[in-house]
Amino acid sequence: MPTWRLPACAVAGGLALLVVLLASCGGSATPSTAPSAAAIRAYVAKVEHVRLPVNQLLLGADPILDNYRTHTITPQAAGDEMSQLEQRFATFVVSAQSLDPADSTLSKLNAPYAHTYYLEDNYLSVVAADLPGNDFDNLPDTQNAQRLAIIEWRTQLEVAARAAGVRLPADLQQAGRGEIAPSPTGS
Repeated sequence: MPTWRLPACAVAGGLALLVVLLASCGGSATPSTAPSAAAIRAYVAKVEHVRLPVNQLLLGADPILDNYRTHTITPQAAGDEMSQLEQRFATFVVSAQSLDPADSTLSKLNAPYAHTYYLEDNYLSVVAADLPGNDFDNLPDTQNAQRLAIIEWRTQLEVAARAAGVRLPADLQQAGRGEIAPSPTGS
């Protein structure tokens, strides 16, 4: 009696077809990747513990630069004050990097947002170094990259929050708007 053997590729193809058919019978084969309401609330609470104090801290840059421009303080004093502000800001860089949400979607969303803290810290550091010499040719031009990252973060967070039925803090809509990099020359 002859034995029939199917080629290996036919067996593999048949198994693949069977897997597809079985998956389609049971509904969605992939779990939802949308963050839960609880995960979004926890993440936003952590972000607010960094974002709000940073906003307050950065308000301190304008008086330093105003005093520098009006010659109320020396360029060296302005550089020293800006350096102190930058050193306080550096602690928030660590905080932003430490947010690390457990939800993978929020983690991906947070990474570019947290990176903006590196860009701002670098900018503040260069401003502090350049003030004593009145030479601002070294200032990094990161304002647009920061703004874009923050707007994308804010928008994606809003989309996830709406899908989960979470209301975000009203002032979050201001993130990415307004001044990002205070100018020592006032322009």
